[in-house]
Amino acid sequence: MRVGIMASVVAAGILLTGGTALADDATPTGVELGLRAGYGIPLGSVTGAPSGATAPAMSDYLSGMIPIQVDAGYRFNPNMMVGAFFQYGIGLLNTSSGKPLAGCSTGGVSCSANDLAFGAQFHYHLMPDQQFDPWGGIGIGYEILNLSESAGGQSGGGAFSGFQFVDLQLGADYKVMPNLGVGPYIGFSLGEYSSCSVTGASSCTINQTSLHEWLTIGLRGAYDINM
Repeated sequence: MRVGIMASVVAAGILLTGGTALADDATPTGVELGLRAGYGIPLGSVTGAPSGATAPAMSDYLSGMIPIQVDAGYRFNPNMMVGAFFQYGIGLLNTSSGKPLAGCSTGGVSCSANDLAFGAQFHYHLMPDQQFDPWGGIGIGYEILNLSESAGGQSGGGAFSGFQFVDLQLGADYKVMPNLGVGPYIGFSLGEYSSCSVTGASSCTINQTSLHEWLTIGLRGAYDINM
C-alpha cells in the first residue's frame, strides 16, 4: 500500500534524525488543527444474523476505505489536547462474484459508498517539547455508512448508522516547523450499526446487531496556533 510505504519512510526519517528540544516559546498550547489521510481495513459484521445464518461481513461490501479526517481541538497544556473530528471515507466496493454488490460491476450500473464519522477525542503527547513527539489518543463518535446505486436512469441506496464506542490511536509527530508536525498514525475503532434506512422508504431499526471495526494506517499533519 502506497500510504504504508510513505508512513515507513517518515518513521525511518524520524528514527535517524532523533529528538531535538524545541525553544520554550514553541511549546504547543492553544488551538490545534489537523488533517489526516490513509487506508482503512474493514473488520467484523455489518449486522447480526438469525441462528444458523451467516452474518454479512463488512468486507462483503467494502474491500477498504480511503479516510480523510479533519481534527480541531485545544491544547490546554503542552501534553493534552481535547477536541472534535470529522471523517469522510471513500468506500472501495467489493464487487466480487457472489458478494452483495456484485451487480455493480455490470455495464450500465454505477455504485458508490462513503463512510462518515464524527465525534470527540483526547490526545496525550509524550514529548511535546521535542522534535520527535509520540502521542496516543482515544475518541468516541457516531458513524454512517452510505451505499448508493444507479442504473437505467433510476437510483437508490441505503445507509447503516450507529455509535462508534471507542477509537484508539497511536502516532508520532515530527516537527518540520516549530508549530507544524507531520507523521504516521494507526487507529482502531469499534462500533455497532443500530439503525438503517432505504432511499424512498422509512428508516428501520436493526434488531440483531453486531460489532464491526476499522483498522486504519496513514499520515497526519497537525498545526498548533499558540495562544
